[in-house]
Amino acid sequence: MHQVVADVLRRDPAKLDRVAGWIEERLVDPDYSIHSKDALQEWLDLIRERDLPGVLEKLADRSEDAFRMRHSPFAVVMPQEERMRILRRYEALRPRAHPASV
Repeated sequence: MHQVVADVLRRDPAKLDRVAGWIEERLVDPDYSIHSKDALQEWLDLIRERDLPGVLEKLADRSEDAFRMRHSPFAVVMPQEERMRILRRYEALRPRAHPASV
């Protein structure tokens, strides 16, 4: 999904503002998870400090830290049809539990 998000942002860099706005709304929401706020603050800092190039770099990064950060606020700009297509593909690849033999 991170590759699709990167493509969306490359085609329309203004969508990064939408992501930043979504993050800012969550950061001031007292009911939003503190743990999630930490990750969102990291993304907002990256957006403010490095803008689109920094975000694209992080989305392409294969490090453990980058993987952790990919659980991210970018679903707000992801085309839902594409998201569902990817989720269906992963679901089809996921091993199914076998019923216990009796």
